[in-house]
Amino acid sequence: MSNTKPRFRNIFLAIFSAIALVLILDFALSGKVINAQVAGVQSEYQQYYNAAQNYHYSYMVFTEEHAFPVSESFAETVEKGDSVEFSVSILFNQVNWYRMSGDNNRSVYSLRLMAGLVAPLLALIVFFIAYRFKRNLSTLIFVLQAILLADLILTIIY
Repeated sequence: MSNTKPRFRNIFLAIFSAIALVLILDFALSGKVINAQVAGVQSEYQQYYNAAQNYHYSYMVFTEEHAFPVSESFAETVEKGDSVEFSVSILFNQVNWYRMSGDNNRSVYSLRLMAGLVAPLLALIVFFIAYRFKRNLSTLIFVLQAILLADLILTIIY
């Protein structure tokens, strides 16, 4: 019985490591660069229903074929009819970066950076440490596996 437990653990680590690698590759590979006209910019008031009653605004840029979240500063800069350039990922059709046409500075939406690079990379590091050094990090591994699974599902859906 003691031999099957580490084997299943290693299989799950391998499966979730593969998921993390797919998410990182989707973010890191250049994908298709699209140059399009802005059809509109939308800001949405989002309120938290907690004791502090905090809120924030989220911003979306719409083109003929794509809609993607952007930072506040970019949303304030771009106007309807402006030309924007953005990269769409190969696997999941996500916008990896965006910029005004002719501008050299690329912007990456923070949630895309977190979901496409930081969380999967952190999971890979923890999985490697757990496997290589035989550490019992079961709770942390479980949390990271849940995050990777949610990340994968949300990336596929959106």
